[in-house]
Amino acid sequence: MRRYPLAHLVPCQGQNPNKGLGFQRKKANRAANMQQGKEEKHKTTRKVTFFDGKKIKDILEMMTDFNTFLGLNDKLITVPEKATVEEALKEMKARNVTSLPIEGKDGKIKGLVSTLDIVVGVVFAPMYTRYNEEATSKLRLEDLKSITTNKALFESQVANLVGIHEETRTLSEFWDDDDLSLLAHRMSMGVHRALIKPRDKTKKMRIVTQTDFLNYIAQRIVTDPRIAKIMSQTIGKLGLVETTEVVTVKNTDRAVLGFRKLWMGGKWFDWSLSALPIVDAKGELVGNLSGSDMRNMTKDNLDDLLLSVEDFLWKMNGKSKMRTPVTVTLDTPFLQAVEKVMGNGIHRLWVTGTDEGEKKKVKGALSLTDIIYKFSTFDLSRHPIKEVTERLPAKDFTVTTEYVVEYRTVPATSSSTGT
Repeated sequence: MRRYPLAHLVPCQGQNPNKGLGFQRKKANRAANMQQGKEEKHKTTRKVTFFDGKKIKDILEMMTDFNTFLGLNDKLITVPEKATVEEALKEMKARNVTSLPIEGKDGKIKGLVSTLDIVVGVVFAPMYTRYNEEATSKLRLEDLKSITTNKALFESQVANLVGIHEETRTLSEFWDDDDLSLLAHRMSMGVHRALIKPRDKTKKMRIVTQTDFLNYIAQRIVTDPRIAKIMSQTIGKLGLVETTEVVTVKNTDRAVLGFRKLWMGGKWFDWSLSALPIVDAKGELVGNLSGSDMRNMTKDNLDDLLLSVEDFLWKMNGKSKMRTPVTVTLDTPFLQAVEKVMGNGIHRLWVTGTDEGEKKKVKGALSLTDIIYKFSTFDLSRHPIKEVTERLPAKDFTVTTEYVVEYRTVPATSSSTGT
């Protein structure tokens, strides 16, 4: 069963398994809320969502406009099924993406491979064996060194790693004339990307990602004043963030152990993460570790996985220190949070505390999934235009094609590949 990803919430060691599983309740509540909305036939006013009347081809047209502005084309970037892991990583780095479709000899898409699939293949030995955090912490240096000698993996076919990580286990497919609300619903439940098939056989398949979806949302925000009220509320008031125990990695931990935490299991949970907050000795947020940090790995620098997380990121990114993580609090307005995601070309915001001494402590995460979910369920019929007196301040958030393109370039993923 698919868990709600990017919530970064798991029960602590020795904790009651029924506690701290906010992500399970969150997904269940979302599904129940959506079902309830379908069953409320007694209402005289039909529920109107942000995506009503729109087709998936509408978002494809927006993506084409972006690519044209940037001098790009809409060609789907793929890797052949016989490409090696190292070749796939180089392509991901060059395209600034974290996943790529695998193309077979017949030209058909066989699946998707992501950096998280490769993370699992590299840092777990033997393959397909899951370890919980306790088992991982007991690994000896000799065990870790055996991982860093696994150079053969980088020379193997990347297609062999498809689906190892939960994220690429199932490929979501839609037709370009399907209702956009169908894709919105799937992405609001945690799907990061989907393959879009054209009805017109002269056109090519495309990939739509959560980032593309957010750009589409941003383009329409100021054109509909009914959305102003929700954008002015805080993410805490909107219930967008579950605050409970957060999985973290210390800046002094070995990088290989940090990457193992991205894919872990245990007696009470079967869970995977796409990123982890890096904390210092005080438990304060100092960085971010994600699957994309694996893109600079080759068979010749595997030993770098034995470095501390901080030193590993410094060497991989060629910077003197870790990138400063982008944060919000529960008191941050929804509009400001969306701006931060777009302006920094990221997939999540770490939520920190507001009390003194807690301002650098991670309390949760706000993901693209959370944002898309809110827009998928917001009922516009309850906020008719004539009753709306609030307006989005144009000086703070003016969404035009140029505005969105500006955000796409720093540093965003290509519309035709993955996230």
